Amino acid sequence: MIITRLIGGLGNQMFQYAAGFSLAHRTGQKLRVDITSLQKLGAHQGYQLPEIFQGDFRTANWLDLFKVLGFSTKKAIHGSATPVEGMAPNPLGPTVRQPSHNFWNGFDELGAKIYLIGYWQSAKYFRGVETILAETFSFRENLTGRNAEIATEMEDTIPVALHVRRGDYIQNPKANAFHGICDWAYYHQAMKYIRERVGSPHFYIFSDDLQAAIQEFGKSPKITYVDCNTGSNSYRDMMLMARCKHHIIANSSFSWWGAWLANAHGYADRNQIVIAPHQWLSGSTEQMEDIYMKNWVRF
Repeated sequence: MIITRLIGGLGNQMFQYAAGFSLAHRTGQKLRVDITSLQKLGAHQGYQLPEIFQGDFRTANWLDLFKVLGFSTKKAIHGSATPVEGMAPNPLGPTVRQPSHNFWNGFDELGAKIYLIGYWQSAKYFRGVETILAETFSFRENLTGRNAEIATEMEDTIPVALHVRRGDYIQNPKANAFHGICDWAYYHQAMKYIRERVGSPHFYIFSDDLQAAIQEFGKSPKITYVDCNTGSNSYRDMMLMARCKHHIIANSSFSWWGAWLANAHGYADRNQIVIAPHQWLSGSTEQMEDIYMKNWVRF
């Protein structure tokens, strides 16, 4: 059995699930997700994978975790469990902690009884299972209301998703110091790059601070501000991002997956342009390189 710990927002959970999915597929094992940390922290929108996507997202119960971790587990809320804090890392399991922000070659050597801890933010962790994973991350629901109207409008334009991530990156000093934010110059440079290469692009702007985005980019017939998805419905922004032909992403796993899904689900342009910030984590001494897909443009 492979168990992967989920932590963080939707995009992070997708990376964590994808890594576990790949490992389970290679070893022929069952995959379970441990959602204890999500329940404890209560951050973002919690655990939504089964509500949003069509895959099989079974949670690990106490017995599942005991089978993998044995007596190195401790009872936690809702009958689940997490590794005991302070356990020494063991690269060959059963507990495997991600040792780097970049792809770890040792991942390909892992066996069939593993508890994964980390963010695993690289498509290299799910090489070879992209097609199956794209099906797993197919959306359960159809767009309705204003979202359906926007999706229909996109069919008559060359839609470019532009994601401005601010929120906790601004409000939380620790998050700001570690993640940093993409400045406005980045977005203007990216929009200019798109306009020079794409005939009459229409920018669909997604943000947790739309007022700041409106103040910066202003009103234009070629700009649509997507303001219909908030709180637990925020994932619908990703559904719309995944229908765009080109993407300007933030240093955010949420818009990373919007760009990836657009390509995987066949909405992206054949020569899809994805523009990403040159530096993903401003507070890390290790430059993230493997989070970027081949042919993505970095500013």
